[in-house]
Amino acid sequence: MAIKWRGRLRGTAVVSVAAALVAFAVPAAAAVGSGTSKSTVIDTRAPLVTVDQFPEFTFFQGGDMVTFHWFTGDDHPSYLSRDFIASVLIDGQVEATFNYHPDIDEATWEWMAPEVTSANVHLEVQAKDAFGNTTVGTGNSFIVLSTVTDVPIVPAGLELANPAPNPFNPSTRLNFHLPESGRLHLVVYDARGHRIRTLLTGNMAGGDFAASWDGRNDRGQAQSGGVYIFVLDFQGFNNSGRITRKAVLIP
Repeated sequence: MAIKWRGRLRGTAVVSVAAALVAFAVPAAAAVGSGTSKSTVIDTRAPLVTVDQFPEFTFFQGGDMVTFHWFTGDDHPSYLSRDFIASVLIDGQVEATFNYHPDIDEATWEWMAPEVTSANVHLEVQAKDAFGNTTVGTGNSFIVLSTVTDVPIVPAGLELANPAPNPFNPSTRLNFHLPESGRLHLVVYDARGHRIRTLLTGNMAGGDFAASWDGRNDRGQAQSGGVYIFVLDFQGFNNSGRITRKAVLIP
């Protein structure tokens, strides 16, 4: 019996191969005729996936077409298309599934960036062969900036300037104006809406003020690069309002 395999054998596969070898070693009774059995192929090698990387802090806007590029390859002994399945995942969700060629193959795929609140987006390409061997090629994160502009009702005279510098490292400054006395909250959020740092909170008189952020959270931990959102909430005697601004922290 001819037996072929590649890689390590585990579990019942080892037992069956060992049993076959023992049976082969025992002399067989004399018989007329001869024959051969079908070879058994065991593939334990995962496919190859290499995903091109975007430059750090690549920006797209909602509606932009984004082109992903990668290479795949597999030495699985088959040329049936059903044995080679590739999937494109955006933030862990499968966006497209198709077949890849076992020889080194170049592939591209286009994706339209959605209209979302500004967010970091992560790309993966997953390749799987007929034996279930799987490789995940990881692309770095990129940033989608929303083109939708909220126009909240803002009290006359309430102002929050754009952060400067922007992009920034290690710190940025925000100038703001309060038209009257009132209660103020100035908070930093990440692109997914998690509160990172409370810069100011409490009652303040009307006038011109400034606040700065050093890229750290409320526990003093340095934050990773990306888009951050500054939200100023104001409650005055006569009226109230909210203003948001965005800035990019770079490494």
